[in-house]
Amino acid sequence: MAGNFHADLGTAPVSLSPVRVRLELPAKAATRLSYGLLLLFLLLLYSQVALLFPALEPLRPMLLVALAALAVLVVELTLSGRAFALVGPESHLLLVLLAGACVSSLTAIWMRQAAEATVELAKMTAIYFLMLNTIDSKKRLRGVFWCLAIGGLIPSFMTLRTYASGVLQDEGRAAWVGIFGNPNELAYGLVILIPLAISAASAQRFAVRVLSWGMTAVYLAAIFVSYSRGGFLGLLVVLALIGWRSRSLWFRLLMLVGLAAAFVYVSAYWTRSSDFSNLNQDLSVQQRIATIHAGIEMFCDRPLLGVGPGCFVVAWPLYAPKDLYTRGWLVNHNTFFQVLSETGLAGTIPFVLLIGAALFHARRIARRTA
Repeated sequence: MAGNFHADLGTAPVSLSPVRVRLELPAKAATRLSYGLLLLFLLLLYSQVALLFPALEPLRPMLLVALAALAVLVVELTLSGRAFALVGPESHLLLVLLAGACVSSLTAIWMRQAAEATVELAKMTAIYFLMLNTIDSKKRLRGVFWCLAIGGLIPSFMTLRTYASGVLQDEGRAAWVGIFGNPNELAYGLVILIPLAISAASAQRFAVRVLSWGMTAVYLAAIFVSYSRGGFLGLLVVLALIGWRSRSLWFRLLMLVGLAAAFVYVSAYWTRSSDFSNLNQDLSVQQRIATIHAGIEMFCDRPLLGVGPGCFVVAWPLYAPKDLYTRGWLVNHNTFFQVLSETGLAGTIPFVLLIGAALFHARRIARRTA
């Protein structure tokens, strides 16, 4: 009768078998919390909060936020049914580079130093994958740009404050603390924020664009008082590329005015004794050339695995040119020769391929969106 009853009502019989329930997050909610923690991490990175408030340093807030973001990401990906994202071949090449650094550390001149440097590279790799799996839309990418642009105001204002107070480094150069304690690193970190701030404000209302230009002006002021030649050259390239890629004639003219103003500033107000003249007699330039030569010697001596990640400064006295005025420790300012000397072919090959693949895909995207 039961069968006839269901047939008469036109309904299927009720199954009493166990029901499997799968908890899933909606697509829009996936990785939302981990994305928020990523933004918090970036703000902590630029604010150097642990150095501003020493009481927080034992808590290591940046590390705690990064670990929390990675843990939440795993949970969110599991609940949403999403796979862990990899972008080929860049993601794979980065993992190969990390593996090369691990192997190189086993034969390093100073294994502890190499292990610590490899751990730092592993942290950067983890943050890369966190960004790769959370920044999954143009809206989120724009949010990261704004976060970086706003965060960059902190070291910029603090550097200007340091400059105004007269607490300067050698040759009157201004910097801040932590990762921004080196004037060159400060300048490099601020130069890359200029295109991000401009891009974040593109296609936005006029007030937002004015805000981005105001932020850019603050970056420029901090870059100038750092008196970093590398930072200044990078700034010129960035301004030239922004003007060249712009479709607006007025914007191109504005970039030309900016370039001209930069040259005027250097010629009239550059107070650092080491400028762009007489580079063949400049001590800093000669030191950098010497470190490149030493890096090549390290590679020739250890072509496969190098002297170990982070161990260039340790190996420097052993490979420094014999006619150099000092045998004191110097660091390598050239990224390519640093990788070549510290990790040998095991790290250099994936590193070069990684940079090449990233530039190739970036160029292809630029052509597609032009």
